[in-house]
Amino acid sequence: MNAADTLGQNEQTARGRAGEQLVHRGPAGSERIISVPSPVVVVREELASGELITDALWALLEPTGALAASVELGTGTFSHLPYVFPALGAQEGDPVSFSEPQVAAGPAMVLSGSATVGYRYGERYTHTHATWLDQRGNLRGGHLLPGARVGDVPIEVVLRALPGAEQLSADDPETGMPAFAPRPVDPVTAPVPEGAPRAVISRVLPGIHLDDAVAQVCAEAGFTRARVRASLGSTVGARLVGEDGDIVEVDWPAVEFTQLIGGLDGTGDEPRITLQGTLVDIHGEVHNGVIRRGENPVAVTFELYVEEVLR
Repeated sequence: MNAADTLGQNEQTARGRAGEQLVHRGPAGSERIISVPSPVVVVREELASGELITDALWALLEPTGALAASVELGTGTFSHLPYVFPALGAQEGDPVSFSEPQVAAGPAMVLSGSATVGYRYGERYTHTHATWLDQRGNLRGGHLLPGARVGDVPIEVVLRALPGAEQLSADDPETGMPAFAPRPVDPVTAPVPEGAPRAVISRVLPGIHLDDAVAQVCAEAGFTRARVRASLGSTVGARLVGEDGDIVEVDWPAVEFTQLIGGLDGTGDEPRITLQGTLVDIHGEVHNGVIRRGENPVAVTFELYVEEVLR
């Protein structure tokens, strides 16, 4: 049975369950947010035309000496763009999986995206989500597969190298799916400019709400004010704030955020957290909105980048 057949059989089940926590088949570890603080080296550049996206991102990261980075994608094109998006679990006990591989009608014009750069089993690896307009003008988004290649128009990026951390991807025992997790390293080999900002890179595990994760990361790091950028991952459907303050609900069991931005202001009596995201649902449709507090738990994993704001 392919992903489309599974979706058709379970479409009614998928509705009205956004925000509920998923139960995965594997053992749940006790540590639900894994965080590593690091100074940040910011690189604003372009990904070279014709390059595979992993190679192009590593070409920008390598001169910094760092082993990990969080990246925001800007405008540009992909000449070849294979991708997947979330789907209902294909096997019993797995609540979520991926669609069958798709290929965008190219060239595809990038609208936005985020990437994590690190290693998987000793090989250079990237986890990239993006939204784009394909050659037919269709708005699409998803999880990019390794063959994604930069088009004739170089893709603008802001790469935030993290000399105090490395990112290691492995199959997670809880979900059975690949996930990056950060680990501290000695930043001595990566020069850090004087006055470089402080940041924390985190892996947020299933069941933790996005805003709770931001609050905890900032509290542990001592950040009174902070911004969220270059963050990507999945939540259990989504519950967003609509134009009139009503709830906009995006189908269960998962959406993938191609970009999460926002911030925390903890200078008052209560920390004020505002998060906005662009996300792709199980139908391949793209949504954007402000997330509702306490109603968007992580589905599989979330790679959260939080940077201190000093002024």
